[in-house]
Amino acid sequence: MTSASTGSERPDTDPYWWEAQRPETTVADTANAGDDLAEDLPDRVDVLVVGAGLTGASAARTLAKNGASVLMIDAEAPGHGASSRNGGMVGTGYRLSLDQLTERHGAETAHALLREAHIDSLDFVKALIRDEAIDCDFDVTGRFSGQRSAAVYEETARSFERLQTVVPIRWEMIPRDRQRAEIGTDFYHGGLLLPDHAALHPAKYHAGLLTAALRAGARVRGHTPMTGIRRTGTGFSIKTPHGVVQADDVLMATNGYTTAAMRSLQRRIVPVRSYVAATEPLSANLLGALMPGRRMIVETRNRHCYYRLSPDGTRLVFGARAALSQIPQASATRIIHGLIQEIFPDIGPVRLTHSWSGRLGFSFALMPHVGRIDGVWHAMGFSGSGNTMAPYLGHKAALSMLGSADGETAYTKTDFPTRFWHFGPPWFLPFADAKFRMLDLRDDLQRTG
Repeated sequence: MTSASTGSERPDTDPYWWEAQRPETTVADTANAGDDLAEDLPDRVDVLVVGAGLTGASAARTLAKNGASVLMIDAEAPGHGASSRNGGMVGTGYRLSLDQLTERHGAETAHALLREAHIDSLDFVKALIRDEAIDCDFDVTGRFSGQRSAAVYEETARSFERLQTVVPIRWEMIPRDRQRAEIGTDFYHGGLLLPDHAALHPAKYHAGLLTAALRAGARVRGHTPMTGIRRTGTGFSIKTPHGVVQADDVLMATNGYTTAAMRSLQRRIVPVRSYVAATEPLSANLLGALMPGRRMIVETRNRHCYYRLSPDGTRLVFGARAALSQIPQASATRIIHGLIQEIFPDIGPVRLTHSWSGRLGFSFALMPHVGRIDGVWHAMGFSGSGNTMAPYLGHKAALSMLGSADGETAYTKTDFPTRFWHFGPPWFLPFADAKFRMLDLRDDLQRTG
């Protein structure tokens, strides 16, 4: 086996997933994909969707299926952002407990939020993949959440006992003495197993969903950022470098890639970097020892590592918050390599062949939100659960735009605040990163003390 990847060795900075499906190839041969010429932009549409990732493609599919004329525009190739850069995990779960949600929103809304997060959204995505025949290596693997301490293990168990009283969720606590049946490490103090969570190939997933939207009649234009928007008597006028489009309604589906062109939303979203790497192909015996349960793995540390086997079962795909803001990719590669060695001290030398990053969109409430600001619709703030919540809430936003009662969702009732000190660019993330690292260091000292 080759030596560990270092800053002197430069892994491919394109996502590993792009080897099988590059974003720009999704619509290259599609008749209604068009190009970036001004005359190819329609003068008017019923709905203009800004962002052609999972949220935008899902919304466009629903709108077009219901007879609306829809144009998606994207600043990059459709799917170039987090939709094709993430870890490929399907399933949700939020950082707020039942008691916290109840205190914020009342029992009825709290219960509805939890049902949508844990049941409805997951059912929607599974049905979407089945109904549209999306070939994306979908596999119900289950998800194992490694607990950072015995105290957190007990707290998680109590939390899910409470959760089960309002949501029919399947779960199991795996004690530390049974942990190695799921993952080949003693790093965690047991874990939470969610057997209904799943894995997929994110770039293929996005490509299949975008193709479904185009098949339904939606149109898409890549490399066409929204540079301005103003209210008109009949709707909105959206400015792009390639022309102006009139639309009755606009949906912002940009999440962690929201720009100053929509400042009121940019100030409500915190774009957090997540860094991901893929190892070289490893031996079947080694991967069998590291990942015997073949689960999706997450953890409760603030650093939040998440990892899995590649769909073909030959590599480890490993993500982490190497930093909350952008750092040199070589630095992120070294950090990820160190985290792999920390969790799997017996892994031996391993080379990272791909190392990349993408931007997640967190809200200050740590929950997604669907609604309107100044008449412009939005669905965003997925806070790390985009593979499930983005298509689900894009669909809900589209139904709401159509005036359908089926568009009702508790995520219109969540908070979507800003902070007076958040002007747009996330200048404060290095300070938050330092705080989280100190909290993890404290937890490590308590665990080993």
